[in-house]
Amino acid sequence: MLLSPMTTSTPIRAWFRAVFLLPLAMLFVTGCGKQSVDAPEQQDGATYRNLGPDAEYVGIDACAECHIDQAHTYRQAQMGRSFKEATLTLSAARFDNVKPVYDPTKDFYYFPFNRGDSLYLKEFRLAGSDTVYSRTEKIDYIVGSGQHTNSHMMDVNGYVYQIPLTWYAQEGRWDLPPGFDDGHNWRFERAIEIECMTCHNAMPKYVEGSDNRYNFVPHGIDCERCHGPGSIHVQEKKAGIVVNTNKEIDYSIVNPRKLPRDLQFDICQRCHLQGVAVPRLGSTFEDFRPGMRLADVIDVYLPRYTDSLSHFIMASHPDRLRMSKCGIPSTEHPGQLDPLPCTSCHNPHIPVESLGRDHYNSACISCHNPPESIGCSETPEKRAALDDDCSTCHMPLVSSMDIPHVKITDHFIRVPDSARGIKETKKTFVRLASLTNSQPTDHQMGEGYLAYYEQFNNVEQFLDSAAVHLDRAQREDPSTDMVRALIRLWYLQKDYARIKEFVEAGKVVGVREPWTYYRIGEAFSNLQSFDEAKNYYGKAVDLAPDHLWFRTKLAASQVALGHPETAIAILNDVLEDNPVFEDAYNNRGYAWVLLGDFPKAEADFRKALSLDPDARQALANLASVCLNTGRADEALSLVDRLIKLDPENQQYLAFRKAVLTAR
Repeated sequence: MLLSPMTTSTPIRAWFRAVFLLPLAMLFVTGCGKQSVDAPEQQDGATYRNLGPDAEYVGIDACAECHIDQAHTYRQAQMGRSFKEATLTLSAARFDNVKPVYDPTKDFYYFPFNRGDSLYLKEFRLAGSDTVYSRTEKIDYIVGSGQHTNSHMMDVNGYVYQIPLTWYAQEGRWDLPPGFDDGHNWRFERAIEIECMTCHNAMPKYVEGSDNRYNFVPHGIDCERCHGPGSIHVQEKKAGIVVNTNKEIDYSIVNPRKLPRDLQFDICQRCHLQGVAVPRLGSTFEDFRPGMRLADVIDVYLPRYTDSLSHFIMASHPDRLRMSKCGIPSTEHPGQLDPLPCTSCHNPHIPVESLGRDHYNSACISCHNPPESIGCSETPEKRAALDDDCSTCHMPLVSSMDIPHVKITDHFIRVPDSARGIKETKKTFVRLASLTNSQPTDHQMGEGYLAYYEQFNNVEQFLDSAAVHLDRAQREDPSTDMVRALIRLWYLQKDYARIKEFVEAGKVVGVREPWTYYRIGEAFSNLQSFDEAKNYYGKAVDLAPDHLWFRTKLAASQVALGHPETAIAILNDVLEDNPVFEDAYNNRGYAWVLLGDFPKAEADFRKALSLDPDARQALANLASVCLNTGRADEALSLVDRLIKLDPENQQYLAFRKAVLTAR
């Protein structure tokens, strides 16, 4: 049904469609179907039995039944405090006498407060001294031990999102979270996917086929993140099967100290090696277990620039440690040095606060005693003033590139100032480095470049490099399964015609990865082939039925095909699952417009704007409703808000002219 045309001869449907069918930004990447990875053989030929799919996670309480002391101190340690229920009692942050944090780019203020032991965040906007917008959300989880930060999350029927405010403990201040500044404020929409959750927490019960939904969220990294699933171990001990670990290895559960050094290192760098993590084909972020080789499950990439020695990100400890000359003779490669095991300095079972000042220094002295043995050039007086603390000079506290208001220990152990003199005025990209695989294939490197472009840096250079690697991989081995990677490349290049040609040639067969079908749906939608778009969005939803974006896009395709009732049914289910999903309100409002139900449409558009006052689609749609129901002045106010957000948008300017004419 077309509504009466506006005075510019542009029907209201065109205004709705123009904003309704804007393509969604692709921001997330997930792995495909779950599949176990073969366990590596240990030195005596045996394998750990808890690496297989039959082993299940049992939680720290089961471990504490026998390992009482370790569980008690671990709960107080940094990893044990990594994720917890959001209460004033458990928070490291201040909630009294707080000054609101202002985001000058988005023009929002953020004010954290408590009601009793519960925590909340208020987002608001001012016009002069008047509050013109306000939204309050309850904080459900605290992320971080409080040594560096406390970040915050909200849980909406199991869908977990980051709250846009972080407490920075070292400076004792509130500010926007890392990556939320400079116009990149996600507000309440940053989904906490399984990749994030599996490093900041114990293993959750993730809802397969969702983006960020969980049936159970644990409270803190637990024993099994380093020792592996404990069900087999617990069953055997309860059955009286006991191993004398002084004489032999108990293969019912991993003891990291009994692993080869490279596998010990993999346990730590699974989470302390930040970059672009790309699961291998057939693997997911949940598949890695202690005792496995990380490179068999996940590839991690990081860009190298000309100043990478002096500029680095916070969670890059293994990468920085590998740059150091400190090491231990390799058992597998004589003449080479392996990095020091992380446990040379760190005991994850004990809180850092309980360690004496000389704890870390003693690790240095255990090899370099006296300090003069490595040619320490400092005077005895200065060394005495620093309590002979080697790390003060050789592992200084520095700021990272990615986390504001935080200083960390640089794990690049070196002679002081040896990394200076290499900075350039202009940072120049050198290459994308594979940090877990010394010999990545072209296919793997292509996937790495695609992931880095999509997640971190939308620079065309990364897409060009991805295309070169994928083309080379195809030429070297035409049988390689390249469907996912090619569809992803062409989607990011906006080469929708090529995707259409590829699909119509019958080359997408047997794919079980929902994002591939979503991208195909987007390609057909952009080509105005809405029936094909609906089919491929439907395939994505079949594989990921709890994914809100996929369901919303399926509804959009139904509207484009003239089936608003079907779209409303889909969106009703979306909003039942997540009642603060702004896009679903806007899209459902548009469907109501097509059915001629303006009051319901207006209610949905206003609900969308109560969640995001800058939602351009909802602003334009509500302005159209107002104009077509005789409220030109209100429509003008809404259009002016649109133009303030995008002053050069010719469509908005034409819309304003139409509204002025209608007055």
